[in-house]
Amino acid sequence: MSGRKRRKRSGRTRERSRASTALGLLILLLAGAGVWYGAQWSEGEGFGVFPTLDGGVDGDGDQGQPHLPPDVRVRVEVLNAGGVRGMAADARDELRDLGFDVVYYGNAPTFDAEASEVIHRAGDPELARAVANALGIEALRSEPDSTLLLDVTVHLGSSWLARELRGIQQPESDG
Repeated sequence: MSGRKRRKRSGRTRERSRASTALGLLILLLAGAGVWYGAQWSEGEGFGVFPTLDGGVDGDGDQGQPHLPPDVRVRVEVLNAGGVRGMAADARDELRDLGFDVVYYGNAPTFDAEASEVIHRAGDPELARAVANALGIEALRSEPDSTLLLDVTVHLGSSWLARELRGIQQPESDG
C-alpha cells in the first residue's frame, strides 16, 4: 500500500454532494423541458391554448369569427392609416363585438397606407393572429414594445373593408 491515508468524507460534504447532484438533475430536467417546449412552437403547432381563436372551431355557426375565452383580455389599439373616414371606429366595433378590449382608436400619424397590418406588441403572439383573423387582415408582424401597455396594434390601410363589405354578418348579442 502506498503511504497515503484515505480521508473519510464528513457529513456536510456528503450533504453538499447530494444537493449539488439534485440541483444538477433539476437543471437538466428544466433544460430538456425548455427544448421540448421550444420545439413545439418552432414547428408552428402551438399548444391549442385558445382553440377557438382560429375562427369557428367551436361550431357555433358564426362564419368563422374568432372568440376569446371569457378570462382572456387582449388590449388593442386601432389606427386609421388609410385616411378613410370612420374606418377605425368600424374596426373598433367589430373587435369589441368579438370580445377584444379596444383601449384606443384614432388616426395614425400618416394616411398613406393602402394595405393593413397587425402588429404584435406583447403577450401571446396567437392573440395578434386572432385580431388579424377577426378583421380579415393577412399581414402580421411582431414588434414588441412594453411601453405601449397594449398587446396588439392595428394599422388599417385604405383597402381594408368593414365586415359588411367582407360578407360577414354582425354576431348576435347574448343579451
